[in-house]
Amino acid sequence: MSEDASRPATNPSLAVVVVNWNGRDLLDDCLGSLAGGYPDLRVIMVDNGSTDDSVAHCRGRHPAVEVIASPHNLRWAGGNNLALRRLRDEGWPDYVLLLNNDTIVPEGSLPRLVDSLEASDSWAATPRICYATEPGRIWYDGGKVGAWTGWVAHRGIRVRAGHRPLDSHITDYATGCAMLLSRRALDEVGLFDEGYHFYCEDSDHSLRLRAAGGTILHQPKALVLHKVSRTLGAGSPSKAYLKARSHVRLMRRHWPRRTWPVLMPSQAVLTLATAAWHLWYGRPGTALASVSGVIDELAGRPHDVGSYGVTNS
Repeated sequence: MSEDASRPATNPSLAVVVVNWNGRDLLDDCLGSLAGGYPDLRVIMVDNGSTDDSVAHCRGRHPAVEVIASPHNLRWAGGNNLALRRLRDEGWPDYVLLLNNDTIVPEGSLPRLVDSLEASDSWAATPRICYATEPGRIWYDGGKVGAWTGWVAHRGIRVRAGHRPLDSHITDYATGCAMLLSRRALDEVGLFDEGYHFYCEDSDHSLRLRAAGGTILHQPKALVLHKVSRTLGAGSPSKAYLKARSHVRLMRRHWPRRTWPVLMPSQAVLTLATAAWHLWYGRPGTALASVSGVIDELAGRPHDVGSYGVTNS
């Protein structure tokens, strides 16, 4: 029997939320790849106060896509929450997929991901994510979280896809690049924490989901392609600064005091190693930003990081 023939006559309802900020040039690939990818698919594009013509372009080229235009940049968590509140007020669909605007979803991936979660007891699911520029190389193949060290990382990153297993399995956290949430996850865990300026909102939500008794399924047979680091740029000081700050916030919220004797030296090593890595590649400003992010978060300073190319907007 074919995969299509084995599907139920009535498909679970699915909404896809795509948050956009000045990503007009990314929208055609992303939204175009969703068209016809799932029966009666509902797609919502949240525009975070873009100064390009993203809204007009989306409405003109993708009229079936719902547009929520925020006058301000609510960042990743706030933009997703804007759409999630609308969906909640209307009555949750069976599943909601949060998807980066710099992604492409190959045909068949949406039903495969939904079917996997539908057949499991998990509350959320993730696909395998590969580099769009090198589809045979993995960017995310599940996530691992060090219960004592606090090290949070992708599994399989930069590994050839053919060298990794295709069996579905439970994973530690879901990346917000492509995160499928069930109605139960949305009811039990709620919205994303907007206190994270950028990064770790997905890890925070995943850890809250697990604390509530849920699990996250990783399905490598579903695929998403990612144009990595298109928003802030690979190796940028702003990316390093914000990632460091958010990671400290995540540690404070989810790692109990009994882990601190291992957590604190492990995180110190990670911070120094990250700075040294940037120095090795000739990025002293990025090295300084990664250390400054840790110090500023520990000191409780506001997110006024204009010197790293990022502001509170």
